[in-house]
Amino acid sequence: MIGLPLLVLPFKHMLQSANGVWLICVQEILTVGIAFLVNKYYVRQPVFYRFSASIRSLIFVASPVLIVLFIDILSMELISNLSSKLWGELIMTLISTTLIGISEEYLFRGLIFPQVLKAIGTWTHKDLYAAISVSSLLFACIHVLNLSNQDLTATVIQMINAFSLGCLFCALYIRSGSLLLPIIFHSLWDFNVIELDGIFLAPSSIFGTIIFNVVVLAITAYDLRNWQLSKQDNWIEKLAAVKG
Repeated sequence: MIGLPLLVLPFKHMLQSANGVWLICVQEILTVGIAFLVNKYYVRQPVFYRFSASIRSLIFVASPVLIVLFIDILSMELISNLSSKLWGELIMTLISTTLIGISEEYLFRGLIFPQVLKAIGTWTHKDLYAAISVSSLLFACIHVLNLSNQDLTATVIQMINAFSLGCLFCALYIRSGSLLLPIIFHSLWDFNVIELDGIFLAPSSIFGTIIFNVVVLAITAYDLRNWQLSKQDNWIEKLAAVKG
């Protein structure tokens, strides 16, 4: 499953003269399509989309998503004098980042995270933290593919950020009970980083990266406190259920 993004690399040569956004769209559609078929006919991992948490709990858990959405809206306001052509490019980028969010969240949080949890064998909260760490590390490693279009330093920083964000995405999935929340967060985050140059969000310095990751991991740890996880024990058991 981790190698699925590699299967679409030949399309880069076929579409090298096309707009990069279209290339991303084709790549992500192929990735999520193959992942869906593999899951349906082989892995059979339950993926949940219906929110299981209360409205009050969801508002708190979704606060990072709401903050990113606010920053994106603010960033758009700062560049509100864009031409209609550039607005079209922004819309296309939003479509592509939405597809990225869908494909990567389905693959890493929807499939790989629970499969790692099953491989551990027991479903204690400590094992849950281990599964989150391993799946997030794999999520970070796949970003090494970005070396094809950026330098090593930028790629390493992106991989470090991806690990912390991967942990937070897992926390959003667990606490909300729905993959929709991490998909929305992921899509909005990538839109800010790709099209808005990471305004207010993506640090480029070592010091900024350290502060950013400490904050993200602290939010994740707060979301995954033992007494909060206990509320989702039944959901976690369903997530890690072995399908025959």
